[in-house]
Amino acid sequence: MIHKQLEELKEHVSLMARRAEAILDLALETLEKKEEALFQKTVAMDRELNAMEIQMDDKCMRLLALQEPFALDFRYIFSSIKTTRDLERIGDESKTIARWSLRLTGGQVSDDLQTLASKAREALKEAVQALIHSDLDASNRVLQLELEVDAIEEKILEVSTDISQALIVRALERIGDLATNIAENVIFSVKAKDIRHSS
Repeated sequence: MIHKQLEELKEHVSLMARRAEAILDLALETLEKKEEALFQKTVAMDRELNAMEIQMDDKCMRLLALQEPFALDFRYIFSSIKTTRDLERIGDESKTIARWSLRLTGGQVSDDLQTLASKAREALKEAVQALIHSDLDASNRVLQLELEVDAIEEKILEVSTDISQALIVRALERIGDLATNIAENVIFSVKAKDIRHSS
């Protein structure tokens, strides 16, 4: 029984992860095109992610309470609870990107901001790969990408005078952090090793 329920849980986690990728893509399209309609789609998709988080929490708590999983199964469910929160927060940060993209001054997005957006998107892609396939190599790639995201963020904020750009940059950096959280959750789930706050 628990194996069937775990498979269903994994399908739901995978679906939520793909939705998180989709909302970030929509936010980055808003950054490029600066269209109100795209922002409104981002808001609607964020609401969907919020609802999915609540559903996922309920599924995980029921599994923990009723099936008494242990070892790998317990770690997967425990990690899923934290991961769904991170995925929901990616929706929040994507909405922030879309909102402030409409207020961004100057028209063209700078090369550095484009690079930051690309790196944050790549980090999330690798995190989703790690999550869906329990891929430790992808998890490690996320950890490396976070360093690149942080470096680009610092470079932009050192010279930025645009509050809208600064808020977009912060949101992209946070998405890099959240992707890292997901990668760390995967490592914990697979290897029973907690690498948070380690060097």
